[in-house]
Amino acid sequence: MPNKSKSLSGLVIAGTHSSVGKSSVAIGLMRLLKNKGWRIRPFKVGPDYIDPGHHNRACDEPSYNLDTVMCTPKYVKELFGDIMNEGDIAIVEGVMGLHDGASPKTEKGSTAEVAKLLDLPVLLVIDGRAMARSSAALVMGYMNLDPKLNLIGVIANNINSPRHAEVIKNAIEHHTSAKLLACLPTSSDLSIPSRHLGLHQGIEQKQDIYQKWAKHVESHIDLKLFLKLFKLKKPSRPASNTRSEPKRWRTKSRPCTLNIAVAKDEAFQFIYQDTLDFLSHQGFNISFFSPLRDPHLPENMDGYYFPGGYPELRAESLSKNRSLLRDIKKAGSAGKMIIGECGGLMYLGKHLTNDTGKKIPMVGLFDFSTSLKVKKLSLGYRKLKLVKASANNKKLILHGHEFHYSTFTINNERPKWNSIHPKNGVVLKDGFTTKNCHSFYTHIYWASNKEWLNHLMESYS
Repeated sequence: MPNKSKSLSGLVIAGTHSSVGKSSVAIGLMRLLKNKGWRIRPFKVGPDYIDPGHHNRACDEPSYNLDTVMCTPKYVKELFGDIMNEGDIAIVEGVMGLHDGASPKTEKGSTAEVAKLLDLPVLLVIDGRAMARSSAALVMGYMNLDPKLNLIGVIANNINSPRHAEVIKNAIEHHTSAKLLACLPTSSDLSIPSRHLGLHQGIEQKQDIYQKWAKHVESHIDLKLFLKLFKLKKPSRPASNTRSEPKRWRTKSRPCTLNIAVAKDEAFQFIYQDTLDFLSHQGFNISFFSPLRDPHLPENMDGYYFPGGYPELRAESLSKNRSLLRDIKKAGSAGKMIIGECGGLMYLGKHLTNDTGKKIPMVGLFDFSTSLKVKKLSLGYRKLKLVKASANNKKLILHGHEFHYSTFTINNERPKWNSIHPKNGVVLKDGFTTKNCHSFYTHIYWASNKEWLNHLMESYS
């Protein structure tokens, strides 16, 4: 749990549904409060990569995912506490709607569950367009579904007149205990475009978009009431330069004796910050390289990690970097440890067919090819177990999440892992291995799967 003696505080920014504007409100508040002297620690509920990238651009701090499906509630609480030891305010952006999660009948994996787990108050973002008194019914419903939730504030989007704002405020504050803190008008120059997996990435944005959102929020929010309502006091302690040992792994950090190179550029961005922290804690010295720009692999590495991203958008540029493709295939054939997830899997295959139908050569380390010509959504949490487990790894379970539109056009590799749905028994196959190279469509949450790293190192050694 967070150390309450340090008077840590924060809030959860939730929405009534996806695309209601909670990401824009979150990054606006992050930048606004950062501008005013707070050290913000950003978080994201669920298995998202894109929103944390925007958080990082908005407040210059890495954003951490809080996921009670891939991790235990205890792990989530300890992760939150570890990170908040170095911050003033937590701003947690929710996932989907406030009560949406892994089940229609329970709170599992929802923003509401995380808010209660961390004992944080909730700011609800609603779309007030074409609404009047019904806005109160909307807010009341979200409050009453779970009375234990501390929903105390509301921001209404798409409110374009003072009269409309007054109606919304009167309705919500008359019928509920929540305070309406802001009515935000629409503004075309503040939009962040989207593509098939969500918003465009933070790395693709100009820095001024975050400053514009901060000014937009500040121009319309009752900031004094907001700070008072959520008990956000100015920091009274200097920033600490010392780091305490993280509690969430229950072990002391190991000295760096191993080297891992992580692919990171516009094509490969989807990696959990907690994974990087975990690798460092386990004794890995992490370096980054660009498959788009670097002509050769970094030397003297014990492993290479290709996380997810958008290789399909940069496929031709990736393919033209032939010297790097040769290096990767040579390293894998020589027994180097190489891991690819989702976009990384696509890159390590033989060909990638883009949405126009063009077949583009990739690394060719694995005997499969993928395509986005005909998009098919694969989405959901995964709990992977080895198809053929030995006595040493029969308890090995990989928790992760799958979200992609690409499919195999040809696959001559044999899957090594199964994910069995606990209710309907449907078996999903994933995970391919050649020598010490592994590829998955599933994004593995490494930090809550300590045995996975042990498994990799045992097979590598």
